[in-house]
Amino acid sequence: LYFMPIILPASLDTLAAGTLRTNLKNTIDRGESVLLNGGDVEQVGQACLQVLVSAQQAAREAKLVFRIEDPSDALTGMAQLAGLDLLLQPA
Repeated sequence: LYFMPIILPASLDTLAAGTLRTNLKNTIDRGESVLLNGGDVEQVGQACLQVLVSAQQAAREAKLVFRIEDPSDALTGMAQLAGLDLLLQPA
């Protein structure tokens, strides 16, 4: 089964957190696995990292896949800095 990835925007700042949360929640509520492409991310803030972690946990609880493909250096660096390395591992 193949899912089209959701392309994460270049800026995952506080303003993007609400939209990201809604999109991820709707995907999980539909019973669909979450496949994200993080290759375009240039900036990521704590609010969006929290949204991603929450979505990862919700997907896991719903027995759905949560994966971030091709995380950019910025996304990888911020996840590591925040101690959220698990965010970038397939779940």
